[in-house]
Amino acid sequence: MKAMVGGFRVGANEVHEVLGDHMLVDGFHIVPDLERSHGSFLIDERDGKAYLDFFSNFASQALGWNHPGLADPEFRERLLLAAIHKPANSDLYTRFFAEFIETFSHVALPASHTSHVFVVDGGSLAVENALKTAFDWKAKRNRAAGLGGESGLQVIHFRQAFHGRSGYTLSLTNTFDPRKTALYPKFDWPRISSPKIVFPLDAHRAEVERAEAHAVAEIEEAVARYGAEIACLIIEPIQAEGGDNHFRPEFLRALRELADRHDFLLIFDEVQTGLGITGSMWAWQGLGVEPDILVFGKKVQACGIACNTRIDNVPDNVFKVSSRINSTWGGNLTDMVRATRVLE
Repeated sequence: MKAMVGGFRVGANEVHEVLGDHMLVDGFHIVPDLERSHGSFLIDERDGKAYLDFFSNFASQALGWNHPGLADPEFRERLLLAAIHKPANSDLYTRFFAEFIETFSHVALPASHTSHVFVVDGGSLAVENALKTAFDWKAKRNRAAGLGGESGLQVIHFRQAFHGRSGYTLSLTNTFDPRKTALYPKFDWPRISSPKIVFPLDAHRAEVERAEAHAVAEIEEAVARYGAEIACLIIEPIQAEGGDNHFRPEFLRALRELADRHDFLLIFDEVQTGLGITGSMWAWQGLGVEPDILVFGKKVQACGIACNTRIDNVPDNVFKVSSRINSTWGGNLTDMVRATRVLE
C-alpha cells in the first residue's frame, strides 16, 4: 500500500487485508478487475483468472461487465460529470435527471405507471416509500370516510418474502437467514402462507390450489380482524431470495380482486424481477395482473416506485404534497445516467 497525493493506493493482493483491518470481510475471495472483466466473465485482478459470473452483483447488472455500449465516449463524459457533482435531485433538476425519467417512462414503464414516479437510492428505501405511499393513501381514505387517522395501519405480506433490511422492511423480510432480522424491533403485521407452485404443476395442481385457497382465507381473516387498518398487500411476483418461488396468475388475480374489494393498495416488489429478466419488462406483465404500486431497482440501476392512477383516489396523495416522500439525493444521478444508456 502506498500513500499518494489525495489518498492511499492499494494493490490487488492487499485488498482483503486492508479492508479486514476496518470491517468484517466475509465476501468472495476475488478482487474484481474492473477493466478486464467482460460480458459474463469476472476476472480476478490478482491472478487474471476468469470466473463465469452467476452472481452479477446480487443480480443488479443488466448488461454484464464492460458492455461495448458503455464504452461510448459521450456517455462516459456524462457519467463523469454526474459522479463528480452528485446533485440533490429532489430539488435540483438536471438534464440528465429529466432524460432518465423520460427514457425510463417510454422504454420500461407501461403507460399506466408513468404519471407517478419516485426515485430513491436503494431497494429497501424503494419498498419503504411504497409502504409510506400506501399508509398516506389509506389514512386519508379512512379520514374521508370518518374512520379515523393513521394509527395501527397494517401491511399484509407473505412467508419467505424478502423486501429489504431496513426500517419498515424488517417487518416483512422472513427468509431462511434469521440473522437479517433477528433482535431488531418489528411490527407484527399479518403474514400469509406462501402458495408457491410445486413443479411439475400438472402433477401438483390440486395441492397448489388448496394452498392458494388457504392463503386467500388467511387474507380474508386479516381483513376481518383489522378492517380499514389494512393499507396494502405486498408481494414479489416471483419470490427470489425466499427460494425462487413462483405463483400462478390465478392467485395474483385473486390478490388484485381482494385489494379492490377491501380498498387497500396492491404492491408488487419487482426489485429482483424487473427489467426483462422474466421475458417481459416486468414479471407482472407476463402474469397479466397489474399492481397499484410497482417497486423497481437493481437492474434498473436506480431504485424507486411507479404508481397507477388509483393513487389519485386521494387527491392530496404523496405525489401532490411536497416533502411527504423525499430524500437528500432523490436517487443517484450517476446511476440514472448509466440507466439511461442501459435502456438505450
